[in-house]
Amino acid sequence: MRGQRIVWMLSALLAVALLTSCSSGEEPPAAGAVTEQPEEAELAARDPGEPFGVDEQGIVTLTNDQAYDIRVQRENGEPLFEISFKESGVIDPSVRFAVQTVPFEMPAELTDAYVAVVDRAFELHAVDEQGYGFALRPELKVYFAEDEIAAAQQEGAALDTLQGNLLVLYKEQRSPKWVPQTSVSIDEENNVVTVSNVAGAGAWTLVAKKAP
Repeated sequence: MRGQRIVWMLSALLAVALLTSCSSGEEPPAAGAVTEQPEEAELAARDPGEPFGVDEQGIVTLTNDQAYDIRVQRENGEPLFEISFKESGVIDPSVRFAVQTVPFEMPAELTDAYVAVVDRAFELHAVDEQGYGFALRPELKVYFAEDEIAAAQQEGAALDTLQGNLLVLYKEQRSPKWVPQTSVSIDEENNVVTVSNVAGAGAWTLVAKKAP
């Protein structure tokens, strides 16, 4: 008799729980459902003067009354990416920028033309920005290492001479397509490729032309 009473009480509690769930209008997530990733706006604020590590990300706020150099450094402390904004280079100082580096894989449609030199892409996205007028012609630098050049040559890159063969791929913030930027300057002594007047937001990586 006591056992039946316990079973009845548990059944009643379960019924109440089910009614509460139904009345709330919420459904439990399906098994295997993908949880939503954090939004850019939820990233932690960072000092734009402090360098990012290759696996770090964050939000920087830039004002238009000073110059900025946002840097990403390798694990050994050597530079990898650097984007520089001149004073008054940010049109709207209320716009925040999400900064991160992500692993780069060459798109299938570009594998016959280019070889990756660095294995990361640098991303600078304007948070919640729907227009284009938020920054004026920043300068981007990508630093490469000698072993990265040698590895790219092993993959078929035409790098007997760097001039004319190193270039930057760029992907606009709202576009899935990577496009080449060939107007670059190459400082072979300091192992750096510079692109002047890049777009104010998007993603960039360093590649080389594939040998014919």
